[in-house]
Amino acid sequence: MKQTQKIALGGLLTALASVAVIISNVIPAGLYTFPAIAGIIVYILSFTAGRSYGWGSYAAVSVLSFFLCADKEASLCFILLMGYYPMLKDVIEKLRLKAVQYLLKLLLLNAAAVAIYYLMMLVFSMPADSFEFFGINMPLVFLAALNPVFLLYDYAVTVFFKAYRSKINKFVTKMNKKF
Repeated sequence: MKQTQKIALGGLLTALASVAVIISNVIPAGLYTFPAIAGIIVYILSFTAGRSYGWGSYAAVSVLSFFLCADKEASLCFILLMGYYPMLKDVIEKLRLKAVQYLLKLLLLNAAAVAIYYLMMLVFSMPADSFEFFGINMPLVFLAALNPVFLLYDYAVTVFFKAYRSKINKFVTKMNKKF
């Protein structure tokens, strides 16, 4: 792929990933879904054009989402986990032991979730009692439920990456040669 094509693709996919994060303002149910989709878009750029383009896109989408997205939790979700996780997933999965892979992934998730919680409380001034429901500390319940959901997301991303690498990327490469 030529340098100009990589730059053009990087701009398009960065814009698409930015829109995906910002859409979480319009569709509140997509608070975690749209940042995850944006992270996959960034990974596609990383795989197609190279890691440096992927990391550059991640940085650009992070800045744009932080300033343009009204829902700071969605922005922080992208910045602290979902934006770089698909690219880091490849590195983690090169480790031999599956148990170590899953342990690292879950440690990364839990560290990001705790960081988001404290940033929302300390920096964005959300009151701590807004996280309680009938005396139950909801962040702990949410964190317990988030771990199995994240493992399901990890599996879905793995399946998507295999399909992208074997089928979609070949089609895109063939179409690219025509132009």
